Amino acid sequence: MKTRSEGGSVGVAPSVDIEALVNTACQKAVEVLRSELLKTFSDITARLELVERRLSVMDQTTVDHGTALNDLSTRVMDIQCTLDNTTITATATDCVQKEIEGVRSEARAAICTANDVEQYSRRNNVRIRGLAICKDEDCRSAVVAFLNEKLQVTVTTEDIEAAHILPSRPELSDNDNANASQPSSQGPQQRGPPVIIVRFWERYMRDNVLRNRRRLKKTRFAIIEDLTALNAKTLTRVSKDPNVVTAWSWSGKVHAITKSGDKLTVKPFQSLH
Repeated sequence: MKTRSEGGSVGVAPSVDIEALVNTACQKAVEVLRSELLKTFSDITARLELVERRLSVMDQTTVDHGTALNDLSTRVMDIQCTLDNTTITATATDCVQKEIEGVRSEARAAICTANDVEQYSRRNNVRIRGLAICKDEDCRSAVVAFLNEKLQVTVTTEDIEAAHILPSRPELSDNDNANASQPSSQGPQQRGPPVIIVRFWERYMRDNVLRNRRRLKKTRFAIIEDLTALNAKTLTRVSKDPNVVTAWSWSGKVHAITKSGDKLTVKPFQSLH
């Protein structure tokens, strides 16, 4: 294409190689996509390595506590054998009783330590009660839809590491309890909607869900912490104490307010009186 310059001369505009520009743009786009994919893969690999390290630490801790409990069990058996085979005086009885109390204290301390380790591994978990999941429905997607709708919190599937239904034990009727040794043609009655356990990638997201669970009051749904069996029993025991006004759990610890207005943090095996 010819153009006229200010001096009146005629020139030719440089031609543009469109194909070269397209190829350059495509190469840059491929490089950006490759970079994003490598970054995503690196993040996934880092998360998997973190999970593996957590599992390794938990396995080693479990083995250590198992060894300690076996040692305590051996000591208890030795004391029992001594009681069975020896005529014990009053003084010796006192000594043996103190030894038994010492072993009991050590056993409880070991159990509490193992319980704390187990509870720590559940620090990003919650349990959802009352949410029914269809057979072919994705559990994580159902949980995300439930939390966004009922709690009005912003949660995506990327925030959830895992979500699955806990196996529930069948609930026996009175007739089943009376005839437990006899087979029943109807079988045991099943419980209501199952409990769903949800594990978040980040602790703050779990806490945000728990803080907004008050929106579920007067509904059939409930969201609770994922407590160990020992902590759950401790919470139930404290809740039923006649001197306790209210009891709850937070971050795996059981708290209570007594009728006298005292706020307590109650550990397993701890007496309130």
